[in-house]
Parts: sequence; C-alpha cells; structure tokens
Amino acid sequence: MTVDVEVRSNELLRPTAASRGSRRPARTSVKRIRPIKPEIIDYLAMHGASRVSDISNAISCSRDCVRYHLAALETASLVRSDISPETRGRFTPFYALAPQRG
Repeated sequence: MTVDVEVRSNELLRPTAASRGSRRPARTSVKRIRPIKPEIIDYLAMHGASRVSDISNAISCSRDCVRYHLAALETASLVRSDISPETRGRFTPFYALAPQRG
C-alpha cells in the first residue's frame, strides 16, 4: 500500500512559537488518509481480542493514541476489554469488539 503525502520542507523546518524551547519536532498539518477508530474496529474484526501494542503496531499509530481511541470506543459500547478500567493497574487488557445487541 502506498500513500501520497505532500510535504513542504519550509513548513517542517520553521519552528513555531510553542516549539522554540522544546526539542520535539514541529507538528505538521498532514492528515491521516483514514481515521483511526475505523482502523481499530477493522483490526479487531479481523484479528479478534488484541493488546494495545499489537493494534498500534498494525495501524502505525502511537500506543497513547490507540488507548485514547479505545477508551472512546469502549464508552460508546463498541469495544470492550477483559479487565475493567478501575482494576487494570499492571495488567495488560485485551480489547475485542463488543457483541451486537439486537
């Protein structure tokens, strides 16, 4: 799969006011080709219950980003985990699609 992305080198090298003091690279305005939540749902539909690290590696997104979107999907009752959020602690939850009601 190939992705065409337009990169303007001047914009990436020019520091912004917020990033002048930090060592992090400046954010770009390049949008993802496909939103993250549908990618997570498709991944879980194909692979079943999975860890955050497996999902993030498969869709090329950071673990924190995947955790954020999984929490939103869990709140919407589209995804569920095998460990409740209050008791996760050191344990690694597995996320799966929630069974459809109907």
